[in-house]
Amino acid sequence: MTQGNSQKLARLQQVWKELLEEVLKHDFYGVATVELKVQDGTIQAVCRKVERVEK
Repeated sequence: MTQGNSQKLARLQQVWKELLEEVLKHDFYGVATVELKVQDGTIQAVCRKVERVEK
C-alpha cells in the first residue's frame, strides 16, 4: 500500500464517521453515499454526498 493510499484511507475513516453521525439521527430521511475515486490503484479522492428528503 502506498503512503498516499494510507493517508486517503485515514481520511475515508474520518469521512465515514462524520457521515454516520450526520445521518443516523431520528429526523434524517434520505440517502448518504461515500465514493472513492481511484486511478491506477491509487485513491485520488474521497467524496461524500448527502441527499435529504423533505417530509
